[in-house]
Amino acid sequence: MERPLSQSPADSRLMNGATLVLVCLGLYLPLFWQLPLWRSEAMYALIPREMLAAGSWLTPTLNGAPYLDKPHLLYWLQLLSYKLLGVSVWSARVPTLVITVGEVWLTYLIGRRLVGPKAAWLGGVILLTGIGFFVLHLLILTDHLVTLSLLAALYGLLRWEAQPGCRWTALFFLALVAGFLSKGFIGLVFPGLIGLLYTWHLRERRLLRLLFSPGGLALAAILLVAWGWATESANPGWLKFQVVNEQIMRFLGRREPADVNSFTIAGFYVFLSIWLMPWTFMLPSALYRFWPATRPGREVGAAGRLLLIWAAVILGFFTLSSSRIEYYSLPALPALALILGWRLQRYLDTPGDRIIPWTLLALGLLGLLLLVLLPYLEQVCVDNRREFLGMVSLISPLARQATWVIPAVALAGVLAAWLRRPRLAVAAYGVLALAITWFTFQTMAVLSPLMCDQAAGEYIRRVASPQDLLIMGPIEEFEYGASLEFYARRHILMVKRNGLPQFPYPVPAASDYIITPERLQELWQAPRKVFLLLDNATPPEFFLRDATAVLTLPGKRLLVNHP
Repeated sequence: MERPLSQSPADSRLMNGATLVLVCLGLYLPLFWQLPLWRSEAMYALIPREMLAAGSWLTPTLNGAPYLDKPHLLYWLQLLSYKLLGVSVWSARVPTLVITVGEVWLTYLIGRRLVGPKAAWLGGVILLTGIGFFVLHLLILTDHLVTLSLLAALYGLLRWEAQPGCRWTALFFLALVAGFLSKGFIGLVFPGLIGLLYTWHLRERRLLRLLFSPGGLALAAILLVAWGWATESANPGWLKFQVVNEQIMRFLGRREPADVNSFTIAGFYVFLSIWLMPWTFMLPSALYRFWPATRPGREVGAAGRLLLIWAAVILGFFTLSSSRIEYYSLPALPALALILGWRLQRYLDTPGDRIIPWTLLALGLLGLLLLVLLPYLEQVCVDNRREFLGMVSLISPLARQATWVIPAVALAGVLAAWLRRPRLAVAAYGVLALAITWFTFQTMAVLSPLMCDQAAGEYIRRVASPQDLLIMGPIEEFEYGASLEFYARRHILMVKRNGLPQFPYPVPAASDYIITPERLQELWQAPRKVFLLLDNATPPEFFLRDATAVLTLPGKRLLVNHP
């Protein structure tokens, strides 16, 4: 059911999957290796390093303690990368780069079948240059695998719909398995529910033969049962914890301990609008016009509503869930990008369409207001994670540049549009998108000292002796200590305050690295040398007020008890 090519020969040569992959590599390859491991991602590099050192493929550990929160697939990919390329920051990022290329490629392939090659290519570019996809794919996250497995499952569904066969059945169910091994039940729920709603909407009951294929269900069951049995045997109690606490109770908002970073529904959608920038202002018009175009016999056809169902299932699920984080909308971005790509193609093909000039005017105004809006954005981020405290002062120089670059490029695009030069206007929009991604990357680089513990870890590795202790001051989640441990290359202790951080499962006493403030005072006043990394947002205990700071960093300082 692939749509016929409707583009010119020149477009056919330029707007194909190969060039889109080249654009992806050209954008990401120079940047992947330049960022250190942030606190929010470093656990995905540290856990496989510890698994590799222990020779275990079934028992993840973090800072020496069992870590049971996530399934194994991302760890296995990281392990494979470490085995082939050695342990380093860049080898830790290689699987994410491969996943990124896969997501872009599959987005294009799905788009070809639903909205046509040109719109699919434009959608791929929109996906690549959206702030959310760009930022999040410079970091290591399990959500990338969830998105990739969802894309693979939906591509398998569309191929099976056009030409039923065993290979597409296998692709669909192997993608479900990969999704479950990435992040649990949502890896099954998302493609399964989208497939069922798509089948119901088209009233194409033969698709049920794929969704309930005995062979496919048996294949998925065998793989998942084998993995679950092996993991439970290696880690008794893991299955109950993973299914009950991490899946069911997390969705209901009753996980123990409670998610400290859960966003409000409003905050979740504010970040969705940020993630889609600079294409956000086109979305209302795109959705409004896309819906009637998906009526039977119209430009897109009924199959195009798969994109609407896809986005609605993802966003609806997290709207209903009591646990949502700013980047949980990631699996919906490819669907929204393809709808936006279709809208952009329609602008190019429709004389008199004014969506681009009005959108560029809105972006220019937003650029002018950037310095005014930044403090509000910092407050939203700090309410979620206190490492962002001081963000505005660090990125203000970049923001000042953006306040004239963004309006200037936007104005150039507006002039091209009013002169009825749609291709030139779209080109200006693309330049604006690339400029915003450049400013975004520079912002990430500037914020890295706040969000990462590379400097402190490397300092410890240079000066500390093996018997010295390394302690991290109070943080909300114990996972955020992974950046310090990765760079220091030693286990650390963490201080609990107000009940956090807290393990969600029993940890053997020998592996428990969370200590009380009273225990910190004992260690600090003992003869043994102690290094303490303390965030500036945390008021120090009375016995630390005159401590020597051996390293002062943005937002934090490294103290020592015996200089």
